[in-house]
Amino acid sequence: MAQVLDRMLSASLPFVLSPALLAEYRSVMLRPKITGRHGLLADEVEINLTDIARHAAMLQPGPPAACHAKAPDPGDQMLWDLLALRPDLVLVTGDLRWLASAVMAPRGSRLRC
Repeated sequence: MAQVLDRMLSASLPFVLSPALLAEYRSVMLRPKITGRHGLLADEVEINLTDIARHAAMLQPGPPAACHAKAPDPGDQMLWDLLALRPDLVLVTGDLRWLASAVMAPRGSRLRC
């Protein structure tokens, strides 16, 4: 996933964010276990997030439609809500649970490892 982050920071990969997803990135990057891995201080995390957001297409999902798929993990619903906004969006993930999810099976071609 470091390659994806590098490409996001260099604007060589088109990607979308929502305010909720950006907040999730912040929360995860500031977890003690994660900060132990990347070694960034809180202000450095903010700088990186600002750079990421600057290169993103920001989208704001509305309330999900009744037929909208539910994420296997309710904490990941923000990703499903983003995918539902546009048919050209692809989820890039290293989480094999999502790739095997029956919920995503009809859209399996929209998932990438």
